[in-house]
Amino acid sequence: MLVKRLVDHAQRQGTSKPFHRERELHWQLEISTAGRPPLLTRVTDPAATRPGRGVSRQVPAVVRTVGISPNLAADDIQYVLGWADEKTKPERAASCHAAFVDLVTRWAADPAAQDDTLAQAVAAFYQQNGPHGVAEPEGWTSKQGVLLVVDGVPATEAPSVVPYWSTEVARRKAGGAATGLCLSCGTVAPLVDTVPGKVPKKLVPGASNDAALVSVNERVFGYQLTTGLTHTPLCMVCADSMTTGLVAVLSSDHTSSYARQDSKLAWWYSGPPETDWMAQLEQPDPSAVSRLLTSPHEGKAVANGGKDLTRFHALTVSGNIARIMVRDWVEMPLPELERNIRSWFEDIEIVRARGHDRPLRLWTLVLATGRWQPKLKAYAEMGSKSSRRPERLHRQLVATALRNTPPPPELRHHLLARITNDGRVDAYRAALLRLSLVRQYGKDHVMPGLDETNTDPAYLCGRIFTLLQRIQRTALGDVNTSFADRHFAGALSKPDQAVTTGVREAQPWLKKLWRDKTKRGLSVRLDRELARMTTLLEAVALPARFTTAQQSCFVLGYYHQKARYDEEMLAALEKKNKEAEGGPDAEPDTP
Repeated sequence: MLVKRLVDHAQRQGTSKPFHRERELHWQLEISTAGRPPLLTRVTDPAATRPGRGVSRQVPAVVRTVGISPNLAADDIQYVLGWADEKTKPERAASCHAAFVDLVTRWAADPAAQDDTLAQAVAAFYQQNGPHGVAEPEGWTSKQGVLLVVDGVPATEAPSVVPYWSTEVARRKAGGAATGLCLSCGTVAPLVDTVPGKVPKKLVPGASNDAALVSVNERVFGYQLTTGLTHTPLCMVCADSMTTGLVAVLSSDHTSSYARQDSKLAWWYSGPPETDWMAQLEQPDPSAVSRLLTSPHEGKAVANGGKDLTRFHALTVSGNIARIMVRDWVEMPLPELERNIRSWFEDIEIVRARGHDRPLRLWTLVLATGRWQPKLKAYAEMGSKSSRRPERLHRQLVATALRNTPPPPELRHHLLARITNDGRVDAYRAALLRLSLVRQYGKDHVMPGLDETNTDPAYLCGRIFTLLQRIQRTALGDVNTSFADRHFAGALSKPDQAVTTGVREAQPWLKKLWRDKTKRGLSVRLDRELARMTTLLEAVALPARFTTAQQSCFVLGYYHQKARYDEEMLAALEKKNKEAEGGPDAEPDTP
C-alpha cells in the first residue's frame, strides 16, 4: 500500500522527469561549437550555509552500487573526464570513462537524437578526444559531479534526453526479468530487476549514502534467499514513480525531524484539507486548536460531517548506509485524524500559569525529556550529545498522537528518572505524565488541574509534599537545602517515610509562623490544610512502595498543588498592587 500511495503522489505532482533526480554538482564542463577550448569551472550555491557546496540540479540518474553504470549528460568526474584522485584506482576511472563515452556515442546515434544539436555536439567532443584538452583545476575529486554545457545550454535539457534515457534505463533495469503483474498499477508489463532511482542521503537521517526504499542486491536480503525484485514486482514506470514520490514527500514542507532523533516524518493528503491537523502538532495555532476542542460540545461535525473522502498519509523513515528503513506508516480518513488530534490535545492539557496557555508543541514536549540544566535554567539543546533523550521519542509520540494509543511504557520510566535526577517538574513533563496515565486508565483518572476530590494516595502524597514545601519556605525563606531537596527522590518510591518525616518537621515551622503576629492567620490556615490532607491520607491504604503509575500520580499531585499556590500568590500580589495604586475599587488602566 505504501508503494501505491507514493506512486499516486508522484503522478499527482507531475513535476519530475522520468528517471531523473536532484544531485549536487560541483563543476561545469563548457563545450563550445565555435572552436573555443573546453573549460572546467567550479559552481557553488550562494545560498548554502556550508562553504564549498555545489549546485543542486535535476539530472538523469540511475541507481548503481559497486558496478560501473554511467549517467547521461551529467556524472562524476571519473566518468565524464576519466580522472582519478588519490582515493580512486586509475583502472577504475578509465573503465568509468570508457562506459560514459560509449553511452554518449549510443545517445547521439539514437533516432531520437539525430536532429538534436546538443547530443551531437557532446558526441563530437568525445570523438575528438576533447577531455584531453581540459585543464585540471585545483580541489577536484573523482566523485564530484560535473554538468556538461554546450554553448551555455545544459546538455541535460536536450530534447532527446528523456526518450533515450527512459529506453536506456529500461534496458539496464529489466535485467532479463519476465513480464508480469505490477504490484502498484495492476497492469501486465515488463518488470524491473532493481529500482532505477535513489533518495538523496540528506533527506534520510542515518543514511551515509544515497538510499533506496527497496533493494535486494544480496541473497541475504531476499525472500527465500533470492536477489532482485522477484517478490516485489514493479513495472518500470511505477518503480521510478515510487522513488520520485518518496523524494517529493521527504523534501516538502510537510516534514519534521529533530536533531539526534533517529528518524524523519513526512506527511501528505490525497486532496487539499481544510486544516492541516498534522502541522498543528508541530506548530499549534491557538484558535484552530480551540475550535477543535470545542466542536463536539457545540454540536459541530468533524471534517464535513465525517464524509470527507480525503485521506491522510504519514511516513516515518530512517537510514542505514544505503537503505531506507520504514519506521512507521499511517493512512487514515481525515475525520479519524481530526478526532485523534483532538484527543491528543485533550490528553496533554495541563494547568499552567496565566499568560502561558498556548497549546503545547510536540517539539517542546520532546525537549523536556532531556537533561535540565539548573545554571542555565533550560533543558539541554536538542542536538546536545549529553541531552540524555531517547532517540526514538519523536516518532513514538507522533504515533501516539496519530493512532490515539498509549505512549510507550519507557516514556514514563524515563521521565521519572529525569525528575528524580534533576528535580525539575514543569508543565511539559507533567503533561507527558498525564498523557501516559489517561491513555492507560481513562481521561478521568487525572484532571488537567487540581482535583480536590481525588483520594488516590499517591496524588494526596504529592499534594502534601507541596504543602510541606510551602510551609518551610514561608517560615524559613530560601534555605541551602530544602525539604524537597532532601526528600523528593525518596518520596517517589517510599512515600510513607517522606510524608511522616515532613509532617513531624512541619511542626516547628508552623510554630515559628505562629510567633510572628503578622503571619499567625496564615499559620492557622496552613496547619488546618495539612491536618485535612493527612486525614484524607489516613483514610486510604498507603502502599510501602509506589508503582511507576503511582509515582506519576504523585508528581501530578505535587505539580497541581504547586500551580494552585502560584495562582493564589499571583492573585494576592495583583490585589496588593491594585490597592496601592488607587484603593480597593480602582479599575485597571487596560482591559
